[in-house]
Amino acid sequence: MKRIFLFLTAALTFSALTAQAVVQKEQVGVWPTIPFIRGADLCVYKDAYSSTRSGYMDKMVGYAKDLMSAGAKGKEVLPMLVGFNNLYDQNLAAANQYKYMEVTLESTLKSYVSDYYRNIKPRVQRLSFTRVNDVMSVVRAASQGQRDGYLDQSLVDKLDYIAYGTYALAPNCQGDIQVTLHLMGRGGEEISYIGQGQPAVVMSQIASRLFEDFQRTKFPSILKIGKKTLTLLGAMNGSVEKTFSPKNAERACETLGGRLPSGQELEMIDAYGDWNGGVSINDAIWALANDYVYAPHLRNPTPVRSRTEVNTPEEGYTYYCVQD
Repeated sequence: MKRIFLFLTAALTFSALTAQAVVQKEQVGVWPTIPFIRGADLCVYKDAYSSTRSGYMDKMVGYAKDLMSAGAKGKEVLPMLVGFNNLYDQNLAAANQYKYMEVTLESTLKSYVSDYYRNIKPRVQRLSFTRVNDVMSVVRAASQGQRDGYLDQSLVDKLDYIAYGTYALAPNCQGDIQVTLHLMGRGGEEISYIGQGQPAVVMSQIASRLFEDFQRTKFPSILKIGKKTLTLLGAMNGSVEKTFSPKNAERACETLGGRLPSGQELEMIDAYGDWNGGVSINDAIWALANDYVYAPHLRNPTPVRSRTEVNTPEEGYTYYCVQD
């Protein structure tokens, strides 16, 4: 408990840094030691206010009646009912032990995130679990069957986030756990995730959202396109947007001090991809300037077409703005 208090105290002493600035950093460091605090077991809570135990005991009483019908006496049946009730509690207690669960949750989360980077191979790894203290302290802690828990202010200043979480038996009482993960930044801002399932599965859910939040392109994004530098502004909503009129998209970009990308620029930005500061074209139809659109399914002779040549998609044209 003392070690957990140290984690949280260190997180609260972070110097000020806005959330927007952290998101736009090229690389973000998270301390790899993640304490998971055992929360209230939702399965136990549900059982206390449901008919789960009642249903169980009803069945056991039925079995006892059958035994009495077969000749068993009441004084023999009563200890059996008490034993059935105690057995229920013992099974539940065994399921509640979850010894060393916090170690499993931490290691599987980091492993899944590493797998994403290993398989996708983005040009820049924006999220990393950064060990800022000396290697020997990690080795000494591991040799004693512990995780390295030392962190002082000088080390905290080298990190962007400290992570902590909670876990509890899920309310479905089927062996699942419910896990929350919280990233606390230097200015006290917090990003939270929640998942439910088997321990390995639930951490893969959280790792997927963590990877996407930090690695997917955020606007503004600055890219090298040919011999010039292009800034991706996004749309009016700060992201990729839909519209039923390319002219409206063009006006929106002018409002932001930018313009719609050309067809060639769309293709170059697509080449960077969603994990490297670009935006994938996918199967969307994109709004271009002068009432033109980019239709990736119409390659012959060119995907750049007049709007009147292409059926308006049900969801509208996709667009974002750029700035030279």
